[in-house]
Amino acid sequence: MVEVESDGYVPRNQLSMPPVAKTAIVLEPPPGELATGRLVGILSLFIDEQGRVQRVDAEEPALPPAFEQVAREAFMAAEFSPGEVDGRAVKSHQRVEVVFDYAP
Repeated sequence: MVEVESDGYVPRNQLSMPPVAKTAIVLEPPPGELATGRLVGILSLFIDEQGRVQRVDAEEPALPPAFEQVAREAFMAAEFSPGEVDGRAVKSHQRVEVVFDYAP
């Protein structure tokens, strides 16, 4: 039996096929922001049954605000093939790790 979250989204571990980005999602650093080292954050993506990202929530660890905003905008603009349960497109929720790596 598939468990559905209260908002109607099926968690990643309940999908028979996860959502997949149709094109590469490229994250550019925010304009004017200088970063060194490695910045890591977790975002929750809420993707509808047409493959559109409806909402992006930040989780811990969180990115600095300007970097979070750039990542949020990139994922909101991305197009996905929708998640599926037994061949049927469904709303899905999946967490992604976002990394900005400026290590030499």
